[in-house]
Amino acid sequence: MGVSDRMFEPPAPDLAKINARLARLPPQLQELIHRAGEALAANDLQAAQTLLGRALAVVPSQTDVLRLYGLLLVRLGNQRAAVANFETAIRLSPDDAMGYWQYAQVCEESGDVEAALRLRQQAVQRLPESPMAWADLGEHLARHQHPNEALALLEHATLLDPNYAPVQLRLGNVLVSCGRAEEGAAAIRKAVSIEPAFGAAWVDLTDIKTVSVTDVEVKQMLGLLHGKNIDEGERTAIGFALARAYEERGRYAEAFELLVDANARRKREVGAWDAVRFEAQARLMPEVFGATHRAAVDASLGEQAVFIVGMPRSGTTLVEQILASHPEVQGAGELGELAQVLTEESSRLQRRYPDWVPEASARDWQRLGLRYLQLTARFRVTHPHFTDKMPNNWQALGAIRAMLPGARIVICRRDPLENCWSCFKQFFARGWEFTYDIDQLALFWKVFDHAASWWAARAPTHVREQSYETLTEEPEQEIRALLGFCGLPFDPACLASHESRRTVHTLSAAQVRQPVRKHAGTAAAYGALLDPLRLALGMPLANHDDTDPSAGLDRTSPVA
Repeated sequence: MGVSDRMFEPPAPDLAKINARLARLPPQLQELIHRAGEALAANDLQAAQTLLGRALAVVPSQTDVLRLYGLLLVRLGNQRAAVANFETAIRLSPDDAMGYWQYAQVCEESGDVEAALRLRQQAVQRLPESPMAWADLGEHLARHQHPNEALALLEHATLLDPNYAPVQLRLGNVLVSCGRAEEGAAAIRKAVSIEPAFGAAWVDLTDIKTVSVTDVEVKQMLGLLHGKNIDEGERTAIGFALARAYEERGRYAEAFELLVDANARRKREVGAWDAVRFEAQARLMPEVFGATHRAAVDASLGEQAVFIVGMPRSGTTLVEQILASHPEVQGAGELGELAQVLTEESSRLQRRYPDWVPEASARDWQRLGLRYLQLTARFRVTHPHFTDKMPNNWQALGAIRAMLPGARIVICRRDPLENCWSCFKQFFARGWEFTYDIDQLALFWKVFDHAASWWAARAPTHVREQSYETLTEEPEQEIRALLGFCGLPFDPACLASHESRRTVHTLSAAQVRQPVRKHAGTAAAYGALLDPLRLALGMPLANHDDTDPSAGLDRTSPVA
């Protein structure tokens, strides 16, 4: 079991139901289901398809087989068939918390947040004794800016099963996102006390940059890392966490060694990243969104929206926190609605995005823009403007400009070495597969860099490149310029964004509670160890005469 799987392992009450259901099946069928689940966890889709096909031949209508086949179909790109499988699975076993959880996750990842919420609410209504159902609904509400309701639900889940480590971790993370870092750390430490080898908990504890891990905890992680009876996925996560603790203590060479090993492990776990397809898609964008490209009929459509995009770890959270401190702006966080609109259109046309873009008319883009605004209407109930901070939406800048020509787009930029090194140091629970390989990371940055420059030059009144370094060095000047770009009057609350009580669900949740201060990175402290990354980025090599690895460090600077 990997670290991501541990987060979603059912608690005792829910697991008992699953085991009781499986126990009624013939042993041979139980084995097929178990092996299919393992194949999916390992992303071995061919093996999973073979095993589930054999299981379906025996029992065409068994809940767990259908549920697992739904997950397989999602990964194969057949969303519609996946939904049908999940619907049937829940109808057959309306008391299966895992079915609701997986179905809701699939809906949310496709951008259908409303369907995900309905499923999670339905799970709590049907299964009031399920810690998993309460925890899942609580996490959803926290992610979508309902922190008080979320905390109540998560606390209830801990009462239903006090020894369920994943819900203690979820509770801790929500407390951190609400600005209660010390309380959050205490809850995460409780998760570790329940399951000492809980890699995700160690990662999240070390990610609270305002709370340091103790020397005792460092020794505990080191012991776990060298232990024999530990899941390899957990070992990988703990490697990232321990490297963070070593860096905090100035032990850079040891941190670097751990990160090289942990990234190699993580790369094997998540599988290959399709760099060829990524480059091919990137090359298509200037072609399909060229000079003759159409846009929505209404040039002002989308003027309520501010998209914040960029590389991971580039300052997107800080920019959103600043804008969300403005009385006219609702900070909506990382939204999936843009992906949902494009997925819906691709499904309707039975063609992948952006293959259908050249044939799209101005009325088509108008329709898609209105659909996006319909899906995001809940963020404009009390504020006229809202932010959509999904970093990877930079890959859909053309679609944003076409369907919402009135929207503002802020592209966050950070020094490439600092940005890429920050990514390489980070354990991501899902996505961002390119970050575990130096060459792939550099390739991704170069493609991003080209796209950012291309769009900023093409539409300067609606696309702004925001330097993280400049923002932290000259905050008032940059914040005034940022607000002006977004068509917002200056408000002094934006200069004190760290005082905002909104919830923040990113790796920088604790850091954005601190005043903005001058940026200083950590890459220089690693010296020549980062020369392979410098070479991949096309940057000069380190000055090998620099003998002070800790000079100029400021570990309190907020970074998204």
